[in-house]
Amino acid sequence: MSINNLLNISKQGIFVSQGSLQTVSHNVSNVNTPGYSRQVVQQESSAGNKQDSGGAGVKLGDITRNFDQLVDRRMELGTGELGRLETRSHYLSMVEDVFNDMDGEGFSHRLEAFFSAADALADNPTNPVGREELVVEADALARTIQKMHQSLTEMTMPVDKEINVVMQDINTRLRAIQDVNRTIVANENSHPALDLKDQRRQMVLELGELIDIQTLPMEQDGLRVMTSRGQEILADPVFAATLERSPKSDENGFLGIEINKREFGASDRIRGGKLRGLLEIRDDVIHGKKGFLTRLEAITDELRWQVNRVHSQSVNPSMAKSLQGSISLGRDLETAIKDVVTNEKNKAYQKAPVDLSRVVNGTITFASGDSTDALTVSKPVTITSDMSIRQIKEAIDASDAVDAEFVTEGDKRYLKITPAKKGGVFGVLKDTSGILAALGLGGMFSGSGAETIQVGKSLLADSKLVGMARFGVDNETSPTKATFDDGNSQGAIALGNLRTTKFKIDDQTASLTSHYATLTGNLGSLINQDKESLVAQKSAQDFIGTMRESISGVSLEEELTDLIRYQRAFQASSKMVNVADELLQTLISMV
Repeated sequence: MSINNLLNISKQGIFVSQGSLQTVSHNVSNVNTPGYSRQVVQQESSAGNKQDSGGAGVKLGDITRNFDQLVDRRMELGTGELGRLETRSHYLSMVEDVFNDMDGEGFSHRLEAFFSAADALADNPTNPVGREELVVEADALARTIQKMHQSLTEMTMPVDKEINVVMQDINTRLRAIQDVNRTIVANENSHPALDLKDQRRQMVLELGELIDIQTLPMEQDGLRVMTSRGQEILADPVFAATLERSPKSDENGFLGIEINKREFGASDRIRGGKLRGLLEIRDDVIHGKKGFLTRLEAITDELRWQVNRVHSQSVNPSMAKSLQGSISLGRDLETAIKDVVTNEKNKAYQKAPVDLSRVVNGTITFASGDSTDALTVSKPVTITSDMSIRQIKEAIDASDAVDAEFVTEGDKRYLKITPAKKGGVFGVLKDTSGILAALGLGGMFSGSGAETIQVGKSLLADSKLVGMARFGVDNETSPTKATFDDGNSQGAIALGNLRTTKFKIDDQTASLTSHYATLTGNLGSLINQDKESLVAQKSAQDFIGTMRESISGVSLEEELTDLIRYQRAFQASSKMVNVADELLQTLISMV
């Protein structure tokens, strides 16, 4: 080996040690940088030529990142699930507050107070205070339901707006990933962009918090980002998808999601991330077939119908000189009620009374006379579901007990019944069809759902109109005469009995109180289940994060060891330069 070769080997050793020290310094500087992967210098032996039988020293090989693709993939998938659960947890706590009865002002408390007021009136039907108390409790119950509906609806709108914000964030991140991807691919042949790869990985993980994703490696270290099930490409070096709202809306009025102007089918294709969590809260937890707002609506509809059914067949001490429905008849008076659209979410809905779908074939029997002391039972009025609202009005009007007419208030139309005999009074002995309750005639509640339920204006203005009694008749089978006893409390008793009467809502048959208890119980179970899932997912992510840190993280102890090792190698190479210099000087001095 010549002295020149010795100098060259020493020089290469110095350069390699400098490069290694620079990498160690870079690692130490980024010890706290999120997503940074430890970089490692590969030192390779430099083979000499035939004359350099001892070799040509060392040279720098590739600088690589410490990472495990499988661990990174698991982190990507887990991040999406964590983002979904954290979003659900945030909004579920808000839903829980709506159904919280701990302050004594919730639905179950108000429902119990309403039934208790009915029981108190049944015990003392002549007490005017009892009638007033029943109206007050009915009004408080209706207002509580309205407030709950308002709270859930007001919660839905921010959730829907947050979906827009998240989609904009996703679009921004996809474009950024595309830009970094393009730069990495462009530089890969000349200079591997290790730090850019770490940045890209961190950007992908942050994207995964918003929408569930998976990644696939491409040529020249490019990366393709797709939805977790692989149905849609979101980003690669030459493409970045754009998510936006669809012009089409669902049955609840919420716009869908498009990707690059195509319907995305978000509920099927997005399975994780904050976006999925928001969609689940909006479409499943609040709305949807089993949503808590939907179930509150169902309980409210049953409450309104059953209370109105009882109250429309009860009478008050002064009976009725006029009875006007509290529920608007809608625009379609000619279609058979069995064919009338009563679902407010149906585009064909014509503002018809929502309880028309509950009307069955039956009869209405009136009792009428000059006063409450002389009442005659009329011939029953036949009602069928094949009849239109106009035909029902005409059938009632044909009765010898009452007259019926349509009255208009503003843009709404109602059915009004008056005694056929001028100056007389009338009351309802029996309505087996349910049409009176459906049209709000003699009912306690008006409105078409939880948003609009309220006590009828006439009852709020005069609690004497509360029906707490039922007629007595001379013959149960074929009555001709009816009597009224102000001590009779059968109407109030029937109202109080609704507390324990079981009704079928969805697939469950139970009392109204039990239906609501099931609802709140399901909500509590859902919250606990999500909390447990969130804790488990955080633990899983922490475990994967620890595993990744053990593979890709920077250990200061290890870097310090390498620092000393490369420093000593640098010093040794420098010493070899000194030795070569001394040899040269010795040779020169010999000349």
